[in-house]
Amino acid sequence: MRRIVVPEGEILPLAAWTPAGLWLPHSDPRRPRTMAWLPPGSPDLRVPTAPVGPWRPGRVESFPGAQGPVEAVVYGPDWRTSPLVVVTLHGGPTSRWTLGFNPLFQLLAAAGIAVVAPNQRGSTGYGAEHTLALVGAWGVPDLADVSAVGAFVRACRAPGLERPAVLGVSYGGYLALLAAATRPDLWSACVAVAPFLSGPRLHAEGFVTVRGMVERLDGLTEATDALGPRDVTRFAADLRARLLLVHGARDESTPVAHSRELVCQLAGLGRREGTDFRYLEPPDRGHAVLGASVRDPVAALVARFLADGEPAARPARVPAHERR
Repeated sequence: MRRIVVPEGEILPLAAWTPAGLWLPHSDPRRPRTMAWLPPGSPDLRVPTAPVGPWRPGRVESFPGAQGPVEAVVYGPDWRTSPLVVVTLHGGPTSRWTLGFNPLFQLLAAAGIAVVAPNQRGSTGYGAEHTLALVGAWGVPDLADVSAVGAFVRACRAPGLERPAVLGVSYGGYLALLAAATRPDLWSACVAVAPFLSGPRLHAEGFVTVRGMVERLDGLTEATDALGPRDVTRFAADLRARLLLVHGARDESTPVAHSRELVCQLAGLGRREGTDFRYLEPPDRGHAVLGASVRDPVAALVARFLADGEPAARPARVPAHERR
């Protein structure tokens, strides 16, 4: 075995050995995925030098978590001085943000929004202890890390600037709702994409593959600390930040009924849809409701909501009887 020099970015765990050498899929913040090449005997992985396009650069920074440093991928302008900043949370939950090309981050950065994407406890790539901290403790160590990062970002921003927003997808959407409700003083806005309401609820009402994930990561054990069980419905009354919920009607992973139930609960609390919160349910989309393009209209709506508080179009309404 020998070490090689690898350019900054992300390599997919796929490879092809050919007589001309080794080929690997590679991307970085300013370059969509391409094929990198390692010639026989070469010490350097070579990435094509084609123009990278008008993409914003990305970088890695360290932030203080609840019990130690948390690494984060950062896009766009300086989050300390940018008028807007969003803390984005990945799904999985055993996943991580990488320094590969990210269409959503590019879209947000192009809208002038700084992106801080932390790999809080429960993320992969930082050792077993970091990842397994989540097992049997959904919404506990990861929520503490997200709140710590949010508090640090807010404290370091220039006076008079808006508080950070929080955005999450799937498990990250669940975590974003918990963060916004348990520390409403930290966040100016919350975007929850394809969220669920709790681990036990997801296990009881979710699809087979999702139930297996809940069991493997023990999302059934309820928290017994001061906050108590991490069911979003217990904290809904404290969701005071501007809120956008997005859930594909054909979600094959997280039941859309979870978002519909939260919408009904918010309405029961006197919150007005279209004024106090917004709900978008694209009828033709599944779990990957944000798409995978910098020009995706749903992702663009999210960016506009964060940028100026007004989605690009009126959210689709679901009849009240169907939400239940």
